[in-house]
Amino acid sequence: MRYSFGITDYSLPLYIDNLSNNWEQEDVERKKGYPYVHWLQSIKGSGMIYIDDKEIELKEGEGILIDRDIQHAYHALGTKWVTAYFTFGGELITEMLATLSIKKFVKIEEPDQELKTFVDLCYRDIQRNHVDIYQTTVMVYKLLVLIKKNQIKNKFDVRLTEEIIDPIVEFIKEEYRNDLKNEDFVRQTNYSLQYILGVFNECLNSSPRKLLTDYRVRKAKELLITKLDLTVEDIGKEVGFNTNSYFIKVFKQRERMTPGRFRESIL
Repeated sequence: MRYSFGITDYSLPLYIDNLSNNWEQEDVERKKGYPYVHWLQSIKGSGMIYIDDKEIELKEGEGILIDRDIQHAYHALGTKWVTAYFTFGGELITEMLATLSIKKFVKIEEPDQELKTFVDLCYRDIQRNHVDIYQTTVMVYKLLVLIKKNQIKNKFDVRLTEEIIDPIVEFIKEEYRNDLKNEDFVRQTNYSLQYILGVFNECLNSSPRKLLTDYRVRKAKELLITKLDLTVEDIGKEVGFNTNSYFIKVFKQRERMTPGRFRESIL
């Protein structure tokens, strides 16, 4: 069964679009992606998922989180594929995914029991208690934290995290205003650039430069709301963008609106 929420307040920080705990999965092809973030989990059988140039088999028990607007397709491997899914969005979803270092998609190969049963428990709780759209914010937040916890347990080598990922992430947070180069990331770890990029791609489906850009946009959004005396151009320079045109271009790509329009929509 499927449960869909009639979303009327799109200003909520996080909200559920729809979910199902037992869905006989049909073939899906989304050339423009899906407008909400999408958690898909194999309950019975398995399926093949296509994202970018990657083929990802989702075996029974495994799950995958796919970001919004990411081109993808999937189909059953075999005669029957039963899934659970949980789709969600919100005003803070971009910041949440960036904070959790989730980019495009993340596959969880060995989810713990709490994540395995999460969608089913949410579905049953909604049925019993008639949970409204405002209460679902907590459910979305919990799912993201569980995915992050399981991503670390499943994929992260602790040594690589401590020696490569953590130093670069902290460096970005401290120096994002400056004109950072790949060589700066190399100096933080003493590993080769090729190796650093491989670790970031494997663990985060991202790169240091992408994390830097996402962090700059995040800080720009904070300033657009809190520093009304600063112009859009001033804010772009403040967070490390060399030109106003590039700042506007990047901001629009990630937020689907210009910085000026974002400020108008919030205030």
